[in-house]
Amino acid sequence: MEPSVRRAVVLAILGAVLIAGVLVLRQTGMLRSAQSRANEEFALSERAHHEGDHEAAIGHMQNAVKLDPHFVEAREGLAALYEQFRGVDTAIAEYERAIKEDPQNEARYCYRIAQIYFVNRQWEPALQWLRRSDKMAPGDFHVQRMIGFCLERQGKWKEAEQHWSAVLRQNGNDPNVQRALDRVRRHMSSKQPTDSGKGG
Repeated sequence: MEPSVRRAVVLAILGAVLIAGVLVLRQTGMLRSAQSRANEEFALSERAHHEGDHEAAIGHMQNAVKLDPHFVEAREGLAALYEQFRGVDTAIAEYERAIKEDPQNEARYCYRIAQIYFVNRQWEPALQWLRRSDKMAPGDFHVQRMIGFCLERQGKWKEAEQHWSAVLRQNGNDPNVQRALDRVRRHMSSKQPTDSGKGG
């Protein structure tokens, strides 16, 4: 066989092997994108959770996060599972890891950490994480409302009044913000000493 013919045969065989390999990998799922596999792991996690297999749910959600570190819903799902079955500290640690691995969503993760502290009535850490979230994504209405509530619950009435006043200016005549501001002002006025009973 002539060298040119032999080379053509070898190339044809190599091409056939390569095509067959690609087909096999595609059929076994090895060539699916990491994002596609992460979506599948997310779905498997949800199914396991609904079936009551929480450890499997956590494992699948961990896989989803490993496959796609920017999959925000998987991060939040994993932290929620951790909070429910492994405790608040584990959930917060997951969000802190998320901030390092997926920094473009830092504001959202900071807000989620703040929510955990808020639900657990830890107002000062909640406030710190809310302020960090606000620095990353200023003006988020939900963040602003939670900041106001944290200030009130800590008895920081003057700061709460200033905060709610600013939020009201930014959000027109929002009735809920107006209600919060009125509540703070009522509290402040009830705490001021009166001059009744003094001679004049």
